[in-house]
Amino acid sequence: MKQTLTRTVVIGAGIAGSWLAYRLAQWGVPVVLLTAPHEDTPNVSLGAATVFHRRLVDDPSPEDIAAAFADETATQHPELRPLLTDHLASEFAELSELVPFQTLETMVIPRHPVPFPRLGAGGVVISVLHDQIRAYGGTIMCGRVTDLLVEDGICRGVAYSADGQPGIVQAGATVLASGGYSGLMRHAPTPNSGSMLGIFAAAGGALTNLEFSQRHALGDRSAGRVLYPPDLAGAQFYRDGQRAVWLERAYHTLPEERRDLDIFQQYWRHNGHIPHELRRGETRHEIGPVYGLSMGGAAHTGGATNLAGVYALGEARHDIAANSILGRPWATYLSSAGLLADTLRELPDQQMPETFSVPARSVEVSAELRREVRERLHAFEDHRFSEGAVQAFVQWCRTTRRSLPAEFNGSAGVLILAESYALSALSRRESRGYFYRADFPTADPALSGLRTVARYDSSADEVSVELVANIAGTKVPVEVGSAR
Repeated sequence: MKQTLTRTVVIGAGIAGSWLAYRLAQWGVPVVLLTAPHEDTPNVSLGAATVFHRRLVDDPSPEDIAAAFADETATQHPELRPLLTDHLASEFAELSELVPFQTLETMVIPRHPVPFPRLGAGGVVISVLHDQIRAYGGTIMCGRVTDLLVEDGICRGVAYSADGQPGIVQAGATVLASGGYSGLMRHAPTPNSGSMLGIFAAAGGALTNLEFSQRHALGDRSAGRVLYPPDLAGAQFYRDGQRAVWLERAYHTLPEERRDLDIFQQYWRHNGHIPHELRRGETRHEIGPVYGLSMGGAAHTGGATNLAGVYALGEARHDIAANSILGRPWATYLSSAGLLADTLRELPDQQMPETFSVPARSVEVSAELRREVRERLHAFEDHRFSEGAVQAFVQWCRTTRRSLPAEFNGSAGVLILAESYALSALSRRESRGYFYRADFPTADPALSGLRTVARYDSSADEVSVELVANIAGTKVPVEVGSAR
């Protein structure tokens, strides 16, 4: 078995993980960046358009940042806005030294003759960063993480598989930058179903705010992709064969900052169960809201999770909850990676055990299991929501998980995460932001400022969820009940 010793191991080579690894390597901190084979775990950042909101990078004030990250859910991470105020300017300036940018109306994007949206620009940026990481002496390895190496409650690194061969990376700090979990849902452009978050939960990590995901108001549901302005130019919308006049007018007249949220709340909540179609010449698309950015993930304070030795970054952690996300994720990921790099480079070297007992694990998740999870979650989504359907799904997750062989870590992780999501949705007995349940169709003021926290009990093989105050570092439950 191949063994590697380093100061920090980063799981996930999207923009968040790559920027952290670049910063650490730049400062001479030993770092290993683990990237999964793309055909197994597609890297969302590679296909991104790499957009920064102009308001955020053009000498922003705290008021500019607050306006750009307006959050109707009241579950945004309380550290997010100060983080951007303190770190975004320096991190974006550093990125601009590597990649030239240009301003396009309200956006700042990489300079290129291809007009917005230039999908795939993210892959160019990440390629530049990987070249820099290697030049500074950092290591990039291709492999899929199969487990966290936790001993006496402290994570000492990761086990992974590369070309069918096992290996371990021992490290004083392990960083989850493995992406979000929107791929759990039926209508999502990304297949990333968040199995690494489930593995983190199985090791004792806390997950939070899972019920919230951003929803793109107009997506091609048959192809599972977002529809961009070039796709919509000259298009007409139809609702069950009749012109959807309100939807067309809303798309053309609502302010960009709230367009997705307002269309979701004012239209799709009431019409999501009715077939809709986009027509443009001979082109036809089944349209409706599609899932975008995950607004929840690993619970953390300053990037540090409750599992000693484990940190979280990017879409894998709870940070962004906002009315609009265009131009905001990459700004957040640069800032949070910059802060975390400052923290990790000050960590002392850790004394590592000479050997680890690493059981054989598989992180492969069958297409059949992914499909069944999506269909079962879809059965109680939005207007179909019922507490009985959620409880039945939770029981199915537990029964299915208990029937798995012990080495099926990836499948167990997906089922733990799916159960955590379902119980988080069950605990939030209201509709708020992009989260909607038909049995509680309005926001409950008593739940404002609260977020869900999901924890997995390995002895019972069950997840429990509680609502806590959305205050950085809080661990005290609020007396509003819990779900099991």
